[in-house]
Amino acid sequence: MTPDACPSKDSARLLGRAARRAVPAEDRLRHAEAAAERLLALPEIARARTVLAYAATPEEIDPAPAVEALRARGVVIALPRVTGPGRLGLHSVDPGTTLVPGPFGLLEPPGDSPTVAPGEIDVAIVPGVAFDGACRRIGHGGGFYDRLNAMMGGAVTVGLAFDEQVLGEVPCENHDVCVDILVTPTRTLRREVS
Repeated sequence: MTPDACPSKDSARLLGRAARRAVPAEDRLRHAEAAAERLLALPEIARARTVLAYAATPEEIDPAPAVEALRARGVVIALPRVTGPGRLGLHSVDPGTTLVPGPFGLLEPPGDSPTVAPGEIDVAIVPGVAFDGACRRIGHGGGFYDRLNAMMGGAVTVGLAFDEQVLGEVPCENHDVCVDILVTPTRTLRREVS
């Protein structure tokens, strides 16, 4: 964990991206499995009927081990699809769904996949570039998840990250949405609500 606070979102993104890239390829699956174990132990996940996940880029920690276990429990899995500037639509996917490249090179469900209303999501597993111990999150800067969070109602948001992405402190503005819980391969952190 980086002990210093980041003076800007750009510097936090640079540190977070470098931290993700530095995780050795041979360790990525082991880290994803360890994080999945922690994620699956959350009581919020145990009660969830519909979970939003994401298709990981090569640099991101992959939620796939957790997604497979959730599917085995009968949980509906939804993935985001970019529908416009700063907007995500949600679609249910099954193991046979072939993801297609979307904007920014991200894999997403095809447009004809069944839609899921944001209010149906019980838990949202969200990626990020950098996080801190107070569960503040820095994404890529498009505000996609900040806007989506406002539409999901009471969904619990869980950030998923490598330990190396957890910085001392990341900057946060009024419109930025913190995650409720941050899960890494070695820790589970909960946001303190005052």
